[in-house]
Amino acid sequence: MFRVLVTDVDGTITGRDTSLHLPAVELIRKLAGKVPVILCSGNSACTLMTLSLYIGSKGPFIAENGGVVGSPFWQPPIQTLASKDVPLKALKVLRERLSGRLQEADQTFRLTDVVLKRNVEVGEILSVLREGGINANVFDSGYAIHICDPSVSKAAGLKVVFDRLGLSGEEAVGIGDGANDVELLEACGYGVALQNAPPALKEVADYVTKKQYGDGFVEAVTLLFKQFL
Repeated sequence: MFRVLVTDVDGTITGRDTSLHLPAVELIRKLAGKVPVILCSGNSACTLMTLSLYIGSKGPFIAENGGVVGSPFWQPPIQTLASKDVPLKALKVLRERLSGRLQEADQTFRLTDVVLKRNVEVGEILSVLREGGINANVFDSGYAIHICDPSVSKAAGLKVVFDRLGLSGEEAVGIGDGANDVELLEACGYGVALQNAPPALKEVADYVTKKQYGDGFVEAVTLLFKQFL
């Protein structure tokens, strides 16, 4: 019996346009009273803090691909797990080498990572950073590119949260749809890739849904947590 659900947000509990999938939200609210539901995303901490309150997930959250963990019910509510120094150094190098091509997303609320729009391939970004002597993790969520400290991953954030909850990864189901969810699925006892996920995620999944986006989330949760619903 699984005792915790870990889910990505964009493309997983949303539709293609990132609007919340209401049947997925309804299912989270039903489940959250019985098992922790952990939001694990590349989104900023303030986004996930608000989302966890309004959809009623009740569990802690992992933000910025594992750079930040928190909960509206923790004191303090936000804990950063990495410095932003490496991402900022990486951004400086990328600005110099990819001048005129680099498109930055708003950094106002980012605590540990730098976010770029997806107009430059991840492989090219990694090549430029290697040439510049920068060791950083680069994640493509399918919606943005995130540059993080090399210690950052969704798995690292999950370890902190699991320890705080007194749970192990083996007791968790992880659900995701992006290349940045590989570590999420690997950190959980059972991994689900949605039908809209890239091949790299499907390869590490225990189950691939027949449906896409929020419909796929509902499919998986109904199957794996039916005793709680």
